[in-house]
Amino acid sequence: MAENVDARASAWSDAVVRAAAEASRLQPLATFLFWGALLLIIGQHVAEPITYVFEGEVGEGVREFLAHLVEALPALVLSFALWETRGYLGRLAKGELWGPSTARLLGRVGDCLLWAAIFSVLVVPNLENWLHGGFGGFDANFEAVDLCLAGMGLLLSLISRVVGNVVQVAASLKAENDQIV
Repeated sequence: MAENVDARASAWSDAVVRAAAEASRLQPLATFLFWGALLLIIGQHVAEPITYVFEGEVGEGVREFLAHLVEALPALVLSFALWETRGYLGRLAKGELWGPSTARLLGRVGDCLLWAAIFSVLVVPNLENWLHGGFGGFDANFEAVDLCLAGMGLLLSLISRVVGNVVQVAASLKAENDQIV
């Protein structure tokens, strides 16, 4: 019996070490992707469109610049999902395979995905309409990709809450068991 417990503990320790090693290799990739996305957002939605302010009529240039900033909102929110993923990988690299904080990080990634879809479907079309002089009505831009993004975000957020509850119960049971032994 004791040998079986020792074998399981050893297998668990090996799995945690392997997960930490893999996460430490993936964290720089997540960091690179975050900064790459941020630089693209700045280039496409800030640096390039700022020239519109100086070309032609000033009011129209400012509107075009603001429209590009509005278009950047979903991508900006998704870049925060990359940042949260980087944080999650950092926790894994430190050996925190599952805990309340890692479950919350996964939930925040899901929240970012969900918010990016909401911005893409509801916020961006209405702000663009307003910037171009349309003050009446309500616009929505439903695309399959937005539904998938919202669905994945919602499910990841919900899964992280369920797993977070399980992890908290397991941690309290382990603490009680450690006190008994």
